[in-house]
Amino acid sequence: MKLDNFRLLVNDFAASFQFWHEIIGLSVIYQDEHSTYAYFDAGAARLELLRADYFAKSFGGAAPVQHENQDHRGVITFQADDVDATYAELVKRGAPSLAVPMNHPAGFARLALLSAPDGYVVEVFQSRSAMPKAHQ
Repeated sequence: MKLDNFRLLVNDFAASFQFWHEIIGLSVIYQDEHSTYAYFDAGAARLELLRADYFAKSFGGAAPVQHENQDHRGVITFQADDVDATYAELVKRGAPSLAVPMNHPAGFARLALLSAPDGYVVEVFQSRSAMPKAHQ
């Protein structure tokens, strides 16, 4: 098998589309006319947005419950040449900050966290050294 893309199930399609396209800056490959689905170029990967209710209906599932305060549902990670500059630019464009740029406790990366619509988190990182090896 080969990983093709990541699909985010979203409740507020307009806010999610605006965030990923206008704030994060992903190029749109395709968007349907009903604001149900969008497909973005994210560099080495692709990112899809799909309205959660549409997804549930497509296989006969129940409509998803919308929570006002969703916990972090998942993290989408982007590598940057300069975490501090990238973080500052994304905040300037309107991305809410979760954590300012910091060095990872293990020392192998510098990272920052931002809040995306529907409970998703954006991590921006910059490698500082090789990843620690797993214990065997």
